[in-house]
Amino acid sequence: MASGEDRQSAKSNQPDLRTPRYLLVMTATIIPAANAGVRRADPQLRLEDYKQALRYWLNYDHPAAERILLLENSGADLAELRAIAADENPHGKAVEILSVPGNRIPEGTNYGYTEMQMLDEGLAQSQLRQQTTHIIKVTGRLTFPAIGKALDKIGEPFELMAECRKLGFPRRGFDASTQLFVCSHDFYDHVLRDSKREMNSTDVRLLEHLIYRKIIPFKGQPGIYLRFPINIEPVGYSGFKSRSYRSPKTALTRAIRAALRVIAPNYWF
Repeated sequence: MASGEDRQSAKSNQPDLRTPRYLLVMTATIIPAANAGVRRADPQLRLEDYKQALRYWLNYDHPAAERILLLENSGADLAELRAIAADENPHGKAVEILSVPGNRIPEGTNYGYTEMQMLDEGLAQSQLRQQTTHIIKVTGRLTFPAIGKALDKIGEPFELMAECRKLGFPRRGFDASTQLFVCSHDFYDHVLRDSKREMNSTDVRLLEHLIYRKIIPFKGQPGIYLRFPINIEPVGYSGFKSRSYRSPKTALTRAIRAALRVIAPNYWF
């Protein structure tokens, strides 16, 4: 039987749920599947994207990136990424880089199936997960400089922070951005884990639709944020179009979104 001292020591090692401790999870696919449908498909180019993003997060001076988990699902060589984590880590951050299987996209779904499979399997293997309360899921080729400011702005315990959006013409309905979302481990385990099995070739083909469907029932509940408190724009290149998110067209979109967030904060709903 454990002594009182042993129990107290074990308790002191558990994350304090009142103060979120974040695990930044970078999802990566260096060698895309043949049916992934991405233009930014060159493995060397994608590897350079991931290397640049990893360097950024290693230098990011905010608790959001205090611990980093990079998951890769195509079986590519991760030696260069591991070298960056070991040799270019000025803050001495804890970093895990894991290779997980699952780069086959089932018929009737899209890349989102393997994205969620990667999260499910990678989080189950992660040791850093045990030291944290929340994950910050990011598309690994991209960076999001405003994430720290957004987390500071909330400033209270929460379960989910995501960005739900009304789709523009000619698309209809709503979806949720999957490049970035933040949730507690408990929310992930009870709501999102293994949800990939709900994807199909008709109404929930895209990951953005799946995530929206899973989280919209929680609208209005305490600790649930279905819009970011500020604009959090990605930096990097679109995988599907291989186009910079800093292009003039996207700059205009960012400006419109920022204005609407102030003058019509409930516009998406």
